[in-house]
Amino acid sequence: MFDLSLAEVLLVVAVTVVFIGPKELPVVLRAISKFMRYLRSLAGDIRKIFDDLAKESGAKEFEDDIKMIRGDDGKLYESYDMTYIHSSPSQGEDKGGG
Repeated sequence: MFDLSLAEVLLVVAVTVVFIGPKELPVVLRAISKFMRYLRSLAGDIRKIFDDLAKESGAKEFEDDIKMIRGDDGKLYESYDMTYIHSSPSQGEDKGGG
């Protein structure tokens, strides 16, 4: 995720020890880890809510229509099969009423 060298990590540790102090460092690290756990839990809850909404709305039905294509840059991207949308009659068509 982060591209840090050993020298950069050591510099961050040294600056942290100087500003926070060696006695308070464990307390600060525990608080940071507790906050990170809270953020991960919150992200999981939000993901679950969106999954539930997608399931209720029927969006999961279209998962089979997702295909992966390779872009010009060589990366894979999702491509959706939209034929089911184009096969339905449009709203502006006359339905034989006159």
